Amino acid sequence: MKICKLMAISGLLLTQLTSPVWAGWQVEWIDRFDQDGVDWSNWTAQTQANYNNEVQCYTDDETSSNKNLDVSDDTLKIIARRQTISCPGLNGTQKSWTSARLNSKDKREFLYGRIEARIRFDSLEGGSWPAFWMLENRIAEQPRANDNDFVNWPNPGAGEIDVWEWFSNGPNTYITNFFNTNSCGSEVRYNYPSGASDVLEWHRYAIEWSEQQIQFFIDDLLVTTHDISNCPQYKEPMFVLINVAMGGNLGGNIDAGFNQAIMEIDYVAHCSQTSSNSDTGCNETTPLASADDDNDGVENSLDLCPNTPQNVEVDATGCEIVQQQNVAPEVSLSILQNGQNTSTINVDDGLVTITAVVTDDNPDDIVSVVWALENIPSPNINGAQVSFDPSSMAAGNYQITITANDDGDPILSDVLSISLSVEADPEESSGGGGSLGFLLITLCCLRLTVKRKLI
Repeated sequence: MKICKLMAISGLLLTQLTSPVWAGWQVEWIDRFDQDGVDWSNWTAQTQANYNNEVQCYTDDETSSNKNLDVSDDTLKIIARRQTISCPGLNGTQKSWTSARLNSKDKREFLYGRIEARIRFDSLEGGSWPAFWMLENRIAEQPRANDNDFVNWPNPGAGEIDVWEWFSNGPNTYITNFFNTNSCGSEVRYNYPSGASDVLEWHRYAIEWSEQQIQFFIDDLLVTTHDISNCPQYKEPMFVLINVAMGGNLGGNIDAGFNQAIMEIDYVAHCSQTSSNSDTGCNETTPLASADDDNDGVENSLDLCPNTPQNVEVDATGCEIVQQQNVAPEVSLSILQNGQNTSTINVDDGLVTITAVVTDDNPDDIVSVVWALENIPSPNINGAQVSFDPSSMAAGNYQITITANDDGDPILSDVLSISLSVEADPEESSGGGGSLGFLLITLCCLRLTVKRKLI
């Protein structure tokens, strides 16, 4: 036994001597929220999220008097507001609050390192549910780049890690948690030393993530460590999410007099390990990675992009500003009859509303919608929505085509055609169930992305 123990210790010492010694962290990416608005090269406003019985409509509004996003005084404010809205991102579903949910999917994704944000929340009234969290990048959620992002939560490729999740109906603690299909990690709750009022103060929330383990921190305090060495998940890139949800499974009952909540974020950053410093955090004072790439002994912003051509427009870091590539919009359709989702239209069941849901990764694009309706009686067309009364329609198939055009140069389009099936009242029809195949609506039977300027 002693011999085996000595051999084990010797092996450990050898590993320690031959492995690099990492002393600190260096910034690979940081958003300091020091611009005039949200930097959309880092973030997407996830407007199609509708989970956990929450009551808010997520928007990308940073300009109106009731905006949900505000970048000012070097911080980002996510503002949840009590207001009734027909939610544009959810096909007009009625919601009683608005808020915002930003994610960095397809824009800023990370594999290992330290991910950190400095956050405070302004309200203790019941019903709010702010969070700073992460998802694996193959999840089937907006934005969809069709780069193998078809995995459903929480399977491998779509697992979740909650770095900081707080809800005002359980205010004395915040949650760190894992969601996956492999029983890796677990929920741990950190007790604020001063109770709920601590959430009103600035704190740095972070994880340090390697292939072997994930550690959770508040400020410089280690909250918990999880061994993930044998976990098949959390071995691929993840992206960051920051949001304020209202009500729902965890937010719970919303206080009657509660009308606004603000989550304020000072920065979000990703760091990699380095032996060149002893920084324990990943923040605005942490040295930038490769900050002296030209080896002149002077750290300067131009060192971050040493190959930047002369006489080109550059950003604050000295890197060339590359215009975002014009990407074609994508269109899908939802069909409601008398306010209910349906896959067939019955002539006696009342008003039909068809809504085009258009997504476009370029926030500067203005997208127009053109409808082509075959034999639809007296359609009422209002932008991306068309409605009609089917009572005078004969049973059969009707062709509907929608074209979404952006205003880029060149103009790009997405064309979607559907064959809409209309049935008479089943009690008045003959043939019974034999007509079911005829009655099914076929969505996306023709989808063309036209990469040319339309004339």
